[in-house]
Amino acid sequence: MKIKSLSNYSASVGVEAYDIDWNCSEEIIELGRLCSSQCIVFVNQNIPVKKINEVMIAWGDPSMALIHEAIISKKVHGRHWREIFLNVGYPNKEIDENIPKYASIISYKKSKKNRPLGFFQNGELDWHSDQCAFDDGQRIIGLQSLSGSENSQTQFLCTHDAYESLSSQMQSMVKELIVKHKWVDNFMAPGLNSLQNVTLRYGMVPMDGMETRLYSETATGLPGMKIPSHSFDGFVGMSRAESDRIMDEIKKATYKEKYIYTQNWQDGQIVFMDQEITLHKRPTNIQDGDQRTMARSIFYVNKIFNNQKSQRLTQVRYKGDFYSVDDFIDLVDKDRKRIFEEWNNKEKLGIGESSHEFKHLKK
Repeated sequence: MKIKSLSNYSASVGVEAYDIDWNCSEEIIELGRLCSSQCIVFVNQNIPVKKINEVMIAWGDPSMALIHEAIISKKVHGRHWREIFLNVGYPNKEIDENIPKYASIISYKKSKKNRPLGFFQNGELDWHSDQCAFDDGQRIIGLQSLSGSENSQTQFLCTHDAYESLSSQMQSMVKELIVKHKWVDNFMAPGLNSLQNVTLRYGMVPMDGMETRLYSETATGLPGMKIPSHSFDGFVGMSRAESDRIMDEIKKATYKEKYIYTQNWQDGQIVFMDQEITLHKRPTNIQDGDQRTMARSIFYVNKIFNNQKSQRLTQVRYKGDFYSVDDFIDLVDKDRKRIFEEWNNKEKLGIGESSHEFKHLKK
């Protein structure tokens, strides 16, 4: 395996890897270490999605959004989860029967019943990272363009350089700040329909009041920030006005062209990206009828690194307290059931709103 600088990109973190021997276990582990330390790794080698999964399984355990995983495994179940279950559990086989278990599809294509076959089907996507409201171990996304990707883009921004550019006083403050999260519909992904929006919400911020550290590090110890670009609700122990002032200063230091890598896609290309201190966005507006189809695989790096930053979360911080994973899932389930029962009662009284997220249950 060889590496070189990314074109049209001047940040210190991010490389292109090439001449990879996909059958060499030593090179596979080396690639995993590279993705963990460089955060953005472009690979212009067309390999099957199944092979990408095999490679990433050598790095660590597969990752799925906590509540989505609970829905699929039926840790939570009932009518109040039905529409989300259909969305996250919908098979990939209608697009490609060779898509492996630990890959999800990002596509506008629809089934014969007119149901979307992929996540994030339409519109643009604002800056975000996967499961932004969870303090988790480092995860890597492998994003591959399968078909129809020409003339579309994805942008990537590792926050390491921005963090290093802050004053020592500001860095010390960042290390102490705890972010409060609140979900805002149609902020991160303004083009999604109501079903996809609620599914996204339960993957990203399933409960308002969740909390995460602003400062973070990769499994290799690279410092940066876990910026909640679409769910920021202030910092713990600080007024909203002061919180906004500080976050505006951080964003001003972060969202700079010199830190942004833009991938102009061609079919078959891959970008591996960290989800701990790295953001990404889709500036391309995917519209009805668009045939752009991507595959996304997410894995931890716990088989390469044996430290806290590579391990899956065991606790969730919510409104100042720490909950075990199972207790938090139970909390979300009870809240979801409450929301469903409120809607159901309104429906019985004839005062339900047709735009409500449960409207799909009426079909």
